[in-house]
Amino acid sequence: MKRLIYIWILFFSCVACERDLMSYKGEEAIYFAVQDGHSWGSEKDWPYMPYSLAEFGNILEDTLTVKIKVMITGEEKDYPRPFKVVVNPDSTTAREGVHYRALADEYVVEANSSYAYIPVLLYRQPEMQTDTVTLGLKLVANDYFSLTFDEFDKMDKFTNGSVVYDSFDATMHKICMTDIMPKPKQWSAFEFGTFTPKKLNLICQYFGYTYDDFQNDKKITYLQQTVISRKFSEVLNKAYHDGSPILEDNGQLMWVKGCVYGQGSYPEGNK
Repeated sequence: MKRLIYIWILFFSCVACERDLMSYKGEEAIYFAVQDGHSWGSEKDWPYMPYSLAEFGNILEDTLTVKIKVMITGEEKDYPRPFKVVVNPDSTTAREGVHYRALADEYVVEANSSYAYIPVLLYRQPEMQTDTVTLGLKLVANDYFSLTFDEFDKMDKFTNGSVVYDSFDATMHKICMTDIMPKPKQWSAFEFGTFTPKKLNLICQYFGYTYDDFQNDKKITYLQQTVISRKFSEVLNKAYHDGSPILEDNGQLMWVKGCVYGQGSYPEGNK
């Protein structure tokens, strides 16, 4: 009988311990949790990053929204909790209203959630073609969240990326804006000639492709490139015969295979 009583006492003690552990409340803090890495990985193993890239060179639009992820520690709550983000002047060269839309007065971690996204609207500007424009963000402590991750150390599991930072301040984040378009993987010099962003943008506008399509060998095969160059040469030849040739930024006639003029040619009287 004593043994049975002891077992019941032990059982209820364990249940009480489990309840205590489940009701434990850790420190409620907030930090930037942006991850990036190799395309074959995911957030499950990408490293955390102190910056985000905003590459206008990969899109046709003049605006770009970057969603910056933040996470919290401690228990999720059944009510929304606001948090505040401000511009960090020490790491900012961007100008409000010119390079980015003003930040909201506050953002919200929704009820029963441990993360949120800060949407930052950016504007394409000519100087991004020659220089990187930066927008620094800084979290601000409030009644709901403290800031305890000013030294965010590398975690062994999250290393599937070309850049892995040993430590950085996760209460701050930087957005780096550029407008430099690199030559995509699926660009045949034989079909399209010298790569220029202007030429690719026009091809995409005429035929409904995107820069990402030209990075994908399943969407843009070599045969597809041949078809695209033939169709685009018809556009360029018509403009040439109509007396309104399409030019590159350096003044040369835009060229792809099938054009009636040679690659590197200039309009008559404009050599």
